[in-house]
Amino acid sequence: MALALNLTKAEQSLKLCLQKSGVPTPPPVELAFVLDVSGSFDDEHRSGLTNALLTRLVPWGTTFDPDKKLDVYTFSSGARSAHQVGHITPANYTDYIRQHIIGKVPGYGTGTDYSPVLELVLRNQGWSTARGGLLQRLLGTTPAAPPRRRSLVIFVTDGDNSDTQATHRTLAQSQQRGDQVYFLFIGVSNQGHRFPFLQQIAAQYSNTGLTVIRQLHQFTAQDDDQLNTTLLQPELIDWLKRDLPTAPTPAHATPHARR
Repeated sequence: MALALNLTKAEQSLKLCLQKSGVPTPPPVELAFVLDVSGSFDDEHRSGLTNALLTRLVPWGTTFDPDKKLDVYTFSSGARSAHQVGHITPANYTDYIRQHIIGKVPGYGTGTDYSPVLELVLRNQGWSTARGGLLQRLLGTTPAAPPRRRSLVIFVTDGDNSDTQATHRTLAQSQQRGDQVYFLFIGVSNQGHRFPFLQQIAAQYSNTGLTVIRQLHQFTAQDDDQLNTTLLQPELIDWLKRDLPTAPTPAHATPHARR
């Protein structure tokens, strides 16, 4: 049975959680949802658990994203698996993973590499400088860079990637460039799996955080306040606060000069 979503109530809860954390108005931020489709994650997809997680994040898209949607990406092993599936909106989230992802995206059911899809998202949001192949660059046909857009990337995986060095390089370059991107990794394991690499990158890079979910069914069954509080960690809140307009300093009345 698909998880029902009370969008208005969920949006209000998210805004209230933000206000309590010192973010009075949700800043405009592009939302990207990146989903691991490696073989070890297949059961969670087929059982509907990851679709329930995606459903609970729809209010994040409608609250933060200027277009009121989540951009959905998938990845498994290698560059060819890094794929933009489409968009999630309040109109199409029901059974989205079964209809659009399971057995339908490149590389479904293979291994796990993070860096190709991270580069794809950064490129699509206008931050990565890696554009086109060698032949395109030689011919001068490399497509123009898209505009740079402040982005929150929610990256869901069950861990154990094969490209740790390349992932370090991608995240380090993003941090050095000063990309206006925050990577919120969500490590999912119903078997008590540990996430040492995700913990390492979350500690090492200022634009990278980690939330670990041990029981995905229990997590998605939480009320809105509990779920939002878990995901809105202090580092993410600090990132959301950047460049927020400050309240103007009250002008003091200048006394009239005596005549």
